[in-house]
Amino acid sequence: MAEKAEDMKIDIILASGSPRRRELLEREGISFAVHVSQADESLDADLMRQPEEAAKKLAERKARAVVEEVLNDGYAGMAMVVGADTMVVADGIIYGKPADETDAKRILNELSGRAHQVITGVSVWLVGAPEGEEDISLAFRSFAETSHVLFRDLDDALIEEYIATGEPMDKAGAYGVQGKGGEMLVERVSGDFDNVVGLPVKRLIEEFSEFFEAAK
Repeated sequence: MAEKAEDMKIDIILASGSPRRRELLEREGISFAVHVSQADESLDADLMRQPEEAAKKLAERKARAVVEEVLNDGYAGMAMVVGADTMVVADGIIYGKPADETDAKRILNELSGRAHQVITGVSVWLVGAPEGEEDISLAFRSFAETSHVLFRDLDDALIEEYIATGEPMDKAGAYGVQGKGGEMLVERVSGDFDNVVGLPVKRLIEEFSEFFEAAK
């Protein structure tokens, strides 16, 4: 990609169906399209022992899958595809989205009264696909952001009340810090709050500022 970013018009594509990530980008006044990734999100044993690397790897898979899909659909132009994966980690154990309400209760019981980390891996792919040309250029860079969250001591009644809201079911660690989970479960957040929501948007914009400027 020899052209300077400020000389290009860049399309931003969010490789995620998460409404929280969409809201964070919208809050910053960023124009973008959503293309939900169908990437494999399984992790092997080695990656399960390295949560930061696992988050980055899953973010890379999601973004790469969308890059392949848009190119197969005949995309032409310059694009920045953003993939992200958020995971909750306590004592080296990765907590993903609960399988059901029973699993949500187990996760919240295990996190009760404890500190845990929220790690979001972000992978940004730059795609150059000039119209009418066969040469396609690709480059990507990934990073991970970690925030720390302390839960209150949670009794069974509070956990059941929270699960009844339905909020935990599509969220890593079975809670949403920006919703009722923040009010009912969380004692303290240290670090980037947006990262706990699902995307360290300020760091993303800072590290790729020239490309976000070119997208305006």
